[in-house]
Amino acid sequence: MQGQRTTLSNLMKQTQHHSGRKPIFTPEQRDERRGLKYALAIHALLILLMVFGFVAAPSTPNPVQVELWADGTTPTAAEPETNTEPDTVEPPQEEPQQQLPEPVPQPEPEPQPEEPAPIPEPPAPTPPPIQKAPVAPPQPEIDPEIAIEKARKEREQKEKADQAAAEKMAAEKVAAEKKAAEKAAIEKQLKEEADRKAEAERAAEQQAKEKAVAEKKAKEAAQRKAAAEKAATEKAAAEKKAQEAAEKAAAEKKAQESAEKAAAEKAAAEKAAADKKAAAAKKAQEEAAKKAAADKAAAAKREAIRAAMRGDALGAAGLPGGTADRNQAGGGGSDNQYGSKVRACVRPRVIFNVPPRQGRGNPTVQYRVNLSSSGIVEKAIVKNSSGNPRFDAAVKKGLEACSPFPKPDSGKYPSYIDGDYRMYD
Repeated sequence: MQGQRTTLSNLMKQTQHHSGRKPIFTPEQRDERRGLKYALAIHALLILLMVFGFVAAPSTPNPVQVELWADGTTPTAAEPETNTEPDTVEPPQEEPQQQLPEPVPQPEPEPQPEEPAPIPEPPAPTPPPIQKAPVAPPQPEIDPEIAIEKARKEREQKEKADQAAAEKMAAEKVAAEKKAAEKAAIEKQLKEEADRKAEAERAAEQQAKEKAVAEKKAKEAAQRKAAAEKAATEKAAAEKKAQEAAEKAAAEKKAQESAEKAAAEKAAAEKAAADKKAAAAKKAQEEAAKKAAADKAAAAKREAIRAAMRGDALGAAGLPGGTADRNQAGGGGSDNQYGSKVRACVRPRVIFNVPPRQGRGNPTVQYRVNLSSSGIVEKAIVKNSSGNPRFDAAVKKGLEACSPFPKPDSGKYPSYIDGDYRMYD
């Protein structure tokens, strides 16, 4: 039986492990499990109460002696019979206890000696003798401790019997519930396995059908594809052959036309080359004359601008004075009017905090500005530093910011302009 339970338990564990989820109980199984929990809780509470009763029970009381006396005398009472042997009370046989320790036996009380019967007085000669009522012999005493112990043991035996019966019933119920649960689990597992097997068979059958249909479609598609490729190959070969024939004829025609055209072009080119050579020689002569005149005029213009920037006799030097943080001069041009234009363009764009002048020194930046044909500043170069890098950088940025440069009166910009820019002027 134990082996069967172990096998069923392992089967249930394997089922839970393969399924990957907790077992699902029916409402009857849930009610049975709830009843089992309640039964276990009640038994545990009963055991706790019994342990508490054993612990809280009072200790064995000390022995108590009780004396019984008879009141009065009876004249008609018979003589008590003398009993030479004292009566002894045999203690009840104790049943062996397996769970509780044996109580320490108390010493048995010694039997009380019987009182001797009173000797009757001799009868008087005249009156009738009066006989005293015989004293009743004392009853054998019962030890109260033994009685208490006997009652306690009987109570314990009854409680143990009740408990054993209850535990047996609970165990039988638990075993029945467990057996029913295992049986239901096995039946459920077998049913699930049968369902899964049937589902797998249906899926395999369906998959086989789908595979057959897919193979049939693939075979038909392959046949259609092969036929289409064959037709396309034949068509392409025919088209290629026709195209090659057409290309050959066109090439022959084109070669003939090209030969005729080449001959005509060669003749035209030779004539054009001769005409061009004559025109080029004439144009070169004219351009050489124009360039010489332009170079002469540009040299004169640059010399005039350079003189204006240096503040020579033409009066093209920068204006003196300025604000607290700007005091600079710039120039360029052939006359005072163009120099004023250059100063008006450059001076606001030179940002520099001019320190107070000390002595007669006047830091000067000599620069060159390369201009495009439209007056755009292509590059500003510091040819000779003033000794103050910050002042040099400020003048350079001001020249670069003045773009385009003011246009000369002649309407044509020189390729570059050289000039001086002084800190104090």
